[in-house]
Amino acid sequence: MSSAEESQQSLAIVRSALEHIEEGISVVDANLRLVALNERCLEILDFPVELSIPGTDFADFMRYNAERGEYGEGDIEELVAERVTQAKKFEPHSFERVRPDGTVIRVTGTPLPEGGFVSVFKDVTTERQREAELERRVQSRTTELRQNETRFSLIANEVTAGIVLLDTNLVFKYVNRGFSQPYGVTPESILDKQAQEVLSPKTFKESLPRFNKALAGESVQYETEEYLFDDRRLIVRCYLRPEISDDGQVTGFYLLIVDMTRQRESDLALIRAQKMEALGTMSAGIAHDFNNLLTIILGNLNPLEEAMSDDRLRQEYLEPAIAAASRGNDLTTRLLSLTKQTKSVPQPIKGSDAISSTLKILSASLPSDIQLKGPDGPQTHWIRVDRGQLEMALINLAVNASEAISGPGQIAFSCGETVLEQTRAQSLKVNPGRYFQIKVSDTGHGMSEDVAQRIFDPFYSRKPDKGSGLGLAMVYAFAEMSGGAISVTSKVDKGTTFTLYLPLMDPQDEEAGQSDVEEEGKADLEGMHVLLVEDNSLVRDVMRRQLQALGAQISEVGSAEEAVELINSEASFALVLSDISLTGKMTGIDLRGVINKQRADLPVILMTAHGAGDVVGPDTGTGQVLQKPFKNNQLEKALLRALSPGP
Repeated sequence: MSSAEESQQSLAIVRSALEHIEEGISVVDANLRLVALNERCLEILDFPVELSIPGTDFADFMRYNAERGEYGEGDIEELVAERVTQAKKFEPHSFERVRPDGTVIRVTGTPLPEGGFVSVFKDVTTERQREAELERRVQSRTTELRQNETRFSLIANEVTAGIVLLDTNLVFKYVNRGFSQPYGVTPESILDKQAQEVLSPKTFKESLPRFNKALAGESVQYETEEYLFDDRRLIVRCYLRPEISDDGQVTGFYLLIVDMTRQRESDLALIRAQKMEALGTMSAGIAHDFNNLLTIILGNLNPLEEAMSDDRLRQEYLEPAIAAASRGNDLTTRLLSLTKQTKSVPQPIKGSDAISSTLKILSASLPSDIQLKGPDGPQTHWIRVDRGQLEMALINLAVNASEAISGPGQIAFSCGETVLEQTRAQSLKVNPGRYFQIKVSDTGHGMSEDVAQRIFDPFYSRKPDKGSGLGLAMVYAFAEMSGGAISVTSKVDKGTTFTLYLPLMDPQDEEAGQSDVEEEGKADLEGMHVLLVEDNSLVRDVMRRQLQALGAQISEVGSAEEAVELINSEASFALVLSDISLTGKMTGIDLRGVINKQRADLPVILMTAHGAGDVVGPDTGTGQVLQKPFKNNQLEKALLRALSPGP
């Protein structure tokens, strides 16, 4: 076989081999004339068979493509010439071309040592479609993840709980608004900071052992106190959950913080309310029986004092006995004030006037080595409170302060207007707004936080040998009844400050304290027929003597039912004086209701040994209520009101 035949045979073998390759392949010589190509090349490039003849000019291929729009718009010959010029450089090249029908062809050209080059064509349409679909899915998933992240961030920032993520170095990697807000900063300002930089030293020290447990892979739950840098303290419940990677390594932990301060305060308020309810039930029963006894005692001692001519006997025996009985009355009044069963008489007053009066009383009674300091400058703020109860509250605070001072010290009063915003008002359980603030500070030994939490509880005292443990509880009850609040701040060995908040009157409501002044006078019941309704015979004896001393004619019964019968049969009564708690089904209040319907012109004065808060109905005019035991001048004042003509 000749060498030409062998070359021809070798070329046939090469061409046959090319037909078994998936890619399209073409070979051109140094003159850019076709040497060979396979059928796959014709299929991929959609060339006619005529172009597959060896010796076909490279420019013919380019012209065929240009004429059918493969290279876009333009002059055909220019498009062809541009590609021929580039091919003559015989440079390696690789690119992808998108055909008009959307098919994507990857073209790779490699120069041959003898001149010319071999080109490989591959249809990568399906591959690119898969990649595009994958990219679309990745983009869609990325968008979804971003949306979920946005939703999570929105939800996390709206919840009241604090949520953070810390890494193994205790560096904040995620912070929501609920965590940063109590610190008065933004979440962004905490990111990438060490926990020790953000948390107070005390909080970090107490939390570190729990953090280490979470980093060891444990889930931790606990309650603690979170101390803020402005000395505020929150009671929080913490949940620590480790973050574990796919390979099982702990990469950090999530910390969820729930503020339990309000719930704890609510729990304490509920416990206090239950205590007060129990105390109210007890004190009401005690007060009723005790006040009746005091009424009898004082009702007999007072006339005896007036009748006794022996000054020595009166001063040595009667006056101490009357003073002791009066103190017993004060004790029941204090008990009832704790349970809001005493009648408060709020009037417009200048808060500074009550402070001034209190300071005058205290200046003469406090130890000489305790300096008493009043407010700086005049104050013109008006409040509506019971002035007597306010002064008693301030005295109790000052006495409590003096007992906390060992040796020389100072008690300072200060006052002024303050505005309670929503958060602070909620913590004090009052409405937001303007308040008159009275601070009573001392330089005493202070108290621990545990003691401060119990300091307003009835009968709680750190000095069992002194006092009854009711003083501060009375102050707390007064503040509540006045629509205000009281708080305490204290540090051991640094002193204590009590802050009393009382609602300020609006300027248009300030009546300049101009309440009508009642004219004092002596009741004259001469010739008047009075019906006395009292089921305790000893108390009835006392009441009868007091009324007869004023000139009244008395008819007396022990029940409301008897009183109704007597009124219906006797039209000459000028006034009815009745106890509220009576033997029988009807009370004194029921009796007043019957009289108001049948004899609207007949005045009724009620008496009670319970707190006046037990009385339902009007408490002025014909519906007055006298708190037992009462003095002669109190009875006369009530009689004057009841009998005086009015609308």
